[in-house]
Amino acid sequence: MQTFKTFINEEHGNPMHIEVDSKILKNNKNAMNADFDRLTAMPYQNSIIFFNQLRATLERYGMILPPGATRHFLNFDSELSFTLGETDLFLYVVFNTHKHSKVEGYIQIVDAAELQELMDSDDEEEAEDEMEDDMGDDNEKYRKRDNDAGDTSEY
Repeated sequence: MQTFKTFINEEHGNPMHIEVDSKILKNNKNAMNADFDRLTAMPYQNSIIFFNQLRATLERYGMILPPGATRHFLNFDSELSFTLGETDLFLYVVFNTHKHSKVEGYIQIVDAAELQELMDSDDEEEAEDEMEDDMGDDNEKYRKRDNDAGDTSEY
């Protein structure tokens, strides 16, 4: 008799592994990466919307995200890599929630060398992003306007 934990692990498999037909993946890698570029061109309202867009794109190519992967997308920031079937390719996913509550991300299908480079370079970019956030936001769109402040000296 097996334990419940063993049953769940056998049922759902590794939450960081996506079953895939290797021929479909190899033939469509460039098209999928182009789709991911379009997908991540604009920010999202929250990480769940980002997750659903990723899931829908993968499903168009016959790939299903495992149920255990959902919990990783409930965070504000995350960097993930999924093994893709029996191939030597990986799905790299990173997303960040900025102070205006917009989620920006990056998704690509990469090989092991590219994955290592992305994982290493992301640490340097995080330090630069933190420095930019500390400098302040000069965005005029969200700045409070002074036209209804009660200042009558301008009349």
